[in-house]
Amino acid sequence: MAKINVKVTDNNNIARLKDVLKELKNYTVEVGIFGSDEYVMIAGVHEFGTTIRRGKGSITIPERSFLRTTFDEKKEEWVSFFKSQLKQVLALKMDVQTLYKRLGTKMVADIQERITDLDAPPNAPSTIAQKGSSNPLVDTGGLRMRITYKVVRK
Repeated sequence: MAKINVKVTDNNNIARLKDVLKELKNYTVEVGIFGSDEYVMIAGVHEFGTTIRRGKGSITIPERSFLRTTFDEKKEEWVSFFKSQLKQVLALKMDVQTLYKRLGTKMVADIQERITDLDAPPNAPSTIAQKGSSNPLVDTGGLRMRITYKVVRK
């Protein structure tokens, strides 16, 4: 009788999928302007509005939310995007950090588009004369350019 060698291999990925699911819980995406430079202050002023008092007068900068309004407008789209990309992670074709980086990139692009498109409330005529532009959130492009994301381990 001939001897037959049989080798059985298990190709299921259940252990790997369990690791991926655990890893999904360990990360989050933060989007905005990070650090402590003047653009963090400028972003806060425009996001929430403020009144600057000088001597006997004051200047009111109205709220021109670009972070909260984009989040409110796009959150369902971002969830759908995340779910569509998650399929690649669960198929083990993409890692978890790449998923969060793609989401961060999409969120940044949407917020930057909001900054570019925002036109209300309009700038005061004196601000338009000084800037040479009526776009409330775009002067040098510095604010828009500094919108970024980071993938954070919880």
